[in-house]
Amino acid sequence: MDESISIGGTKGHVEETVNDSIFISLYNFFSWRMITNCTGRYTCQDHSKVSHLPPVELLRNAGIELAVIDRLKQYFVLFEEKRKDPIYVIPFADDCSTGLITYLKMNEHDGAARYVHTLNSKSGFRRKLHAINMVLSDDFLVDMGHKPFNGDFGK
Repeated sequence: MDESISIGGTKGHVEETVNDSIFISLYNFFSWRMITNCTGRYTCQDHSKVSHLPPVELLRNAGIELAVIDRLKQYFVLFEEKRKDPIYVIPFADDCSTGLITYLKMNEHDGAARYVHTLNSKSGFRRKLHAINMVLSDDFLVDMGHKPFNGDFGK
């Protein structure tokens, strides 16, 4: 039986039904806050629990099976503009209709990576990728164990 959830409907969000099992698992496992006026985009409120977790670990912590994770693709993008944080993108479906966009922030003092995870439904995922001029190309594919920068962020 296919599971679905209804999300949105307030704070500038349209109401929509999501039936992607990975989206639903993440949505139900962690606490998410709608990003105001960004329909279909949510940021994780459990920041103290997840800010140290790379995207693949976030998926594992939510109980996503390793066999499912192994089928996913992960993209890593460094922007030419230094003011923009690098991002990881993991589409959940082959049609890239839902997914996780994770912003990588490096602590200038201790070099520790911090992750800001955003969960994106159909109405938000493609729109955000378009807004940042991101095309999911094999040029940006990285394996699920990817480690950013080996401590040389921004150099």
